[in-house]
Amino acid sequence: MTSAEVLAGVRDALQSITAPRLFETERGYQGALLGQLDRRLQLPARVIVEQEYQKQAGRHGLTIRPDIIIHEPFDPERFADRTQGNVAVIELKLRSTAAEAADDFMSLGLMLDVLRYPLGIFINIGAERTWAELLPQALHGRVACFAVRLQDTAVTVVEAYR
Repeated sequence: MTSAEVLAGVRDALQSITAPRLFETERGYQGALLGQLDRRLQLPARVIVEQEYQKQAGRHGLTIRPDIIIHEPFDPERFADRTQGNVAVIELKLRSTAAEAADDFMSLGLMLDVLRYPLGIFINIGAERTWAELLPQALHGRVACFAVRLQDTAVTVVEAYR
């Protein structure tokens, strides 16, 4: 699955979430997004969309908890280590401030580098601003930034890449 295919699925999933209540909390939006991504991504066999739990330093080399991951779960019969089978990591923020976005960009950078995710995605919920201008140079071409908001019944998705 290419990064372009993942991003097309993310874009479609963001457009499909239209319940006003879901734009009020990060957790509510995350649940809806998980379901929509699972429906809209044409995932290869064994690859799943999953709400992530806390990473364990001993196993993963990190203790960051990403919001959503797209990956093939680790199987020692198939993979030499936990960096294989990773597709994309997603960080969500509800009406992010610049400082919060910068923190999430740092987390995404660590997950991309340590766990070798080929694609990072930042989604600013209930907002118009992607904060892509704050993306560190080292993450250019590796992280896509989205802002999604609902106005009346219309969903607006803004995308930015560097």
